[in-house]
Amino acid sequence: MMRRSLIPLIVLSALSVMCAVTSCSAGTPLDAPPGTGKIIIDADMGELNDDAQALFLLAATPDVEVLGVTTVGGNTWPEEGTAYALRQLELIGRADVPVVTGESGTPAPREGYRGALDRARPRSHRALAAPPYGGYAKAEPAGGSAADFIADQVRRHPGEVTVFALGPATNLARAVREHPDMVPLVRQIVVLGDDAESEEFNRWFDPAASRVVFDAPFRRRLVVPLEVAERITMDRDTYDRVVAAGDSPIARLFAAVEGPRFAADPGHRTFVWDAVAAAVFLRPEIVPDAETDAGGSTVLDIDEDRFWDLYTTRITGITGIARNGGEPDRSPGPAAP
Repeated sequence: MMRRSLIPLIVLSALSVMCAVTSCSAGTPLDAPPGTGKIIIDADMGELNDDAQALFLLAATPDVEVLGVTTVGGNTWPEEGTAYALRQLELIGRADVPVVTGESGTPAPREGYRGALDRARPRSHRALAAPPYGGYAKAEPAGGSAADFIADQVRRHPGEVTVFALGPATNLARAVREHPDMVPLVRQIVVLGDDAESEEFNRWFDPAASRVVFDAPFRRRLVVPLEVAERITMDRDTYDRVVAAGDSPIARLFAAVEGPRFAADPGHRTFVWDAVAAAVFLRPEIVPDAETDAGGSTVLDIDEDRFWDLYTTRITGITGIARNGGEPDRSPGPAAP
């Protein structure tokens, strides 16, 4: 390992101290309007994992129209993700949202967390090792490929669709390669993960796809690096705020999935990575520091208190009860902070 001179380190330390007591720490807030409009969620969906929580946040926002969910291999196999997405949409009264089973990368071996690779791939979305919470959904996935679905929706709504790339980039990269005409028609992409993070899970699972997506000339990218998102974790107090809000499908799901973990360990914490990316899109003002260039913005910091206020307001406002002649209830509850 090459040694470094102590002098530059001392200078940098002194500058850091100076910045801490001056405007150096002020940061550059994310300059973007609140997220609205049509979206596609491309995710490695799990049972109440961070992808699912992002789905709940987005689906609970009246000004956001979820055109569909596409599932990709990563935390879960695409078939698993489809089963979870269908069931979780059913729980919140949004069975009208199409779910399309996507593809999976074949990452190189590595030690540590390997996501879906640690278990056998199910033969279908109705053949999981254990059914989703409450059983399999009544709805079936839409036909066709995830890449074709993404491209088709973007062409139908040019300049209007935001694509959330919350899992490995396999589906989106295929859409870029097979339908290059759709790239300039995408309003923006929201990415969890950083192009420079070679060991970051989403990138590791399909590094070639990640390169395709980051190289594609999308109009705008909103990037939430993993190292920023993982600074925010759900603790017992936040969990209690969610489950104490009332008898709702989401509260019961949280109690079933997270309740035993907090009961066994009151100090338990769980990551909410993708939910952070969804919240940044919905309320850019929760970002006190961001780096912006011609290609878009990269989040550098999150206001944790404002994030959790938004999160709990949206999550606890979902009733899952149909209203207005069968229209699903997407009431956000009280006005979000």
